Amino acid sequence: MIGAIAPEPFEQTLSFEQNLMNDHSNVETQLNMVRSQISSSLEKAREQRNTLKRKNSRYTTTNIILSALATLLAGMAGTIGNAANWKVTCLFAAVCSAGVTVTTKLQTAERLTEASESIGQLKALKVETATPTYDLQQVSEKYQQILSDASIEI
Repeated sequence: MIGAIAPEPFEQTLSFEQNLMNDHSNVETQLNMVRSQISSSLEKAREQRNTLKRKNSRYTTTNIILSALATLLAGMAGTIGNAANWKVTCLFAAVCSAGVTVTTKLQTAERLTEASESIGQLKALKVETATPTYDLQQVSEKYQQILSDASIEI
């Protein structure tokens, strides 16, 4: 009978150790999932920042060209234009000036700044999760806050 009783505490201990290992495994899985989500969002934010950079560069270039063209056309109308074509030349200069106004409004500097800010926050969070002792709840809350504050889709 003693032999039948002795394995029971061992089985309970083994079961407790298995539960402990399972809990550790579940926590590790959650930690890895959060790390993965942060890395994925970081990549998305970088892609969007790069897209915004390219757009902003195109708008700036277009803005400079249209502005120079408007100035050139207006100057030509005043210096070498004749009575027959000055109205058309000034119309083209006005269209170029309107284009400058539109491209200025389309520039994405504010969104570009916000994307860069999100990238910085996600990088800091990624560094924080590099240590195995980080607080999962706290990191999850910070991550959700970054997502809700971001004006870009990450």
